[in-house]
Amino acid sequence: MSPHRIALALLAPLALALLSSCYVTVQGARYLGLQAKAVRLERLLADPATEPEIRVLLVRAAEVRAFARDALALADSRNFTTLVRLERDYLADVVSACAPLSFERKLWKYPVVGALPYKGFFKRAEAEAEAAKLRAKGWDVLVREVDAFSTLGWFKDPLWSFMASYGPGSLAEILVHELTHATVFVKGREGFNEAFATFVGVEGAKAWLAAHFGKDSGELAAYEAAKADGRRFAAFLAETARKLEVLYGSGIDEESMCGRKAALIAERAAEYTRDAAAYSLEAYRSYPMDAVDNALLDLYRLYEPDSGFWSACLERVAGGSLRKLVEEAREAATEAARTKRDPEAVLRERLAAAGG
Repeated sequence: MSPHRIALALLAPLALALLSSCYVTVQGARYLGLQAKAVRLERLLADPATEPEIRVLLVRAAEVRAFARDALALADSRNFTTLVRLERDYLADVVSACAPLSFERKLWKYPVVGALPYKGFFKRAEAEAEAAKLRAKGWDVLVREVDAFSTLGWFKDPLWSFMASYGPGSLAEILVHELTHATVFVKGREGFNEAFATFVGVEGAKAWLAAHFGKDSGELAAYEAAKADGRRFAAFLAETARKLEVLYGSGIDEESMCGRKAALIAERAAEYTRDAAAYSLEAYRSYPMDAVDNALLDLYRLYEPDSGFWSACLERVAGGSLRKLVEEAREAATEAARTKRDPEAVLRERLAAAGG
């Protein structure tokens, strides 16, 4: 997997956006076609022809679902109780875009869920065609693969056969992330939705690994090492974005700004190359940092959470209980929907009241 797929493959609610948008006829039919291929886990487990690796996936997914329900208070849905076999190792291609000289992101408007900063396709060629149109209009554009999404209860979200190749931590993170979306979702607050689901996905995966394999297990250690790589990578991109944001606000003419942007990215790429050996995963060590643009940088700005804020909420508002944090976030989301406030602002008030 590429680094941005490792960190940002968990985008929701892509399917709902697909099925409620103007391109419903094509993309909706394709998604429903995949849904029609879903087979219940019980049937697969009872079938002696089911491959050993698929059996491991099914059992592990059931264990994670039970943990998410019982230990984390996530929605007790029927998600991930079926499996769809695919011939490729990812689910869909998603297009996102950002202005080249600011961090103004492209938004697509959808019924029910509101505006979202991405548009998904089940065929790569269609995603590339959309990307070409946006590039012709001057946008910085990213096309990326995604592994899973939540339909927020509109459909029964299945497991996908390529997930059998995932390590236990990666699988747990994906499932917990998507179950979090099915539990807490605020229309029009994509930053809050993704940041919260990302934080709970990671922390929930660590909690499940510790409970299932042990706090000193190799599985937990390997997962934490991979997440450390991800945090280092995200922090590097965040600093690059911060430097560019200063440039974009400088008021210089566009031609000079374009030149300085290119020089800054080249300088940051050289810094990254010098320190790349510190990463444990080859995907990070060999990442082409000289090719980054605003679309990738803004993706990390949107989907990488302020872990300091969420960690503080976990410790001070929820008393260290991830289950309690989910309950607090659900309450904040309900209050935000009722009062038209930012749910994060509600939680920040509770954090301040708790002395955070």
